[in-house]
Amino acid sequence: MACVDGFNLSDIPPLRSPVVVMAFTGWSDTGTVTTDAGLRLVETCNAERFLSVDPEDYFVFTDNRPVVKLDDEGQRVIEWPRNEAYYAELPEAPHDLVVVVGAEPNLRWRTFSERLAEVMAGLSPSLICTLVARPAATPHTRPVPVSGSSADPQLAARFGLGPSMYQGPTGIIGVLHDALRRRGTPLISLAAGVPHYLNVDENPLATQALLQALRPVVGFMPDLGDLEEQGERFLARVEEASRGDEQIGQYVAMLEQNYGQAPDFEGAFDDGEPGDLPPAADILRDVEDFLRGTQ
Repeated sequence: MACVDGFNLSDIPPLRSPVVVMAFTGWSDTGTVTTDAGLRLVETCNAERFLSVDPEDYFVFTDNRPVVKLDDEGQRVIEWPRNEAYYAELPEAPHDLVVVVGAEPNLRWRTFSERLAEVMAGLSPSLICTLVARPAATPHTRPVPVSGSSADPQLAARFGLGPSMYQGPTGIIGVLHDALRRRGTPLISLAAGVPHYLNVDENPLATQALLQALRPVVGFMPDLGDLEEQGERFLARVEEASRGDEQIGQYVAMLEQNYGQAPDFEGAFDDGEPGDLPPAADILRDVEDFLRGTQ
């Protein structure tokens, strides 16, 4: 096993023009939507870990704290922030698969990105797809919108994507894109627009939407498992939380009128409220409090 700058890399068999899917908690992962999608790919494809990153040099543990849990024997164990990569050989698919799932680091972004980009480029990937989930002015009563972007005109035409016009603060995904682009790797990004008033710990509807959008990218339909059932239960809880509240009804109706008009979810969404509609923060508080009480 090789180790450079905390990157612990194991040998793996040669992969067939792998597609790489990358997801990180933090700036680009509202409600753990992207990392949930990545972990489901790992699980359903029986992917094996070949890369792990020592968190010691990349995290401020007072900001991104480790978690104490009890194991099966009742012993306390520490779970540290993780960044890992997995591979899966998929003989029935057109490409093998690599999935990178992790937590946005606090420190040394350039070193982290250069090392990870070096490993991924060394696999000679046919495509790298980063996943994003950002708050958007979209209602829960409509399908979760997924947009895509690529700086490569050929890739954009192939997958029906547009160029990303976003300018402003970015997260580790943006820094990784820069490092990967300099290495000539083919890059696209898929972004789910999550209703901003549902900023809770998970959103199975958005995770399902991302996995479905990945179908033409990875060359097979990812196994959704029980996501559809989870999504139905989640939607039922949201409907129960909002039922009979006139303010919420007005707010959702306004979002329905503007549905589909937000083309780029990488940037922060504008939460200004027109007219007499309630502030988004009030909606968020009402619905989130209910959902957390019924988990």
